[in-house]
Amino acid sequence: MTTIKATCPSCGEVTLTPADIELHVDPSGDTESSYEFLCPQCAHAIRKPADDRVVRLLVSGGVSPVRPEPDPAPAPTLAERFDDAPLCHDDLLDFHALLEADDWFDRLLSASSEGR
Repeated sequence: MTTIKATCPSCGEVTLTPADIELHVDPSGDTESSYEFLCPQCAHAIRKPADDRVVRLLVSGGVSPVRPEPDPAPAPTLAERFDDAPLCHDDLLDFHALLEADDWFDRLLSASSEGR
């Protein structure tokens, strides 16, 4: 079994296996790659930067890179959320007239259930 030496800031040099290490590689190169492990002596989570040389060494030692999470889908634009025509002045006047009626809420509910 492959053993990998790493350094804990509190405990010094520790021995790890490839399964003990989480390797985060930034494929775009925009941010720094890193690796993480739990120190087997003090149980602190340790995160260290990993340049290309360290990444190559860890991969050659059997550490599998963690796949980055995909970026979440962008929020829809207002045009995508409301694909109907924008409100106009007449729409606001109709809504104002609706609110003046005593049964405005019931009329509004029935209009929405009709798909208008």
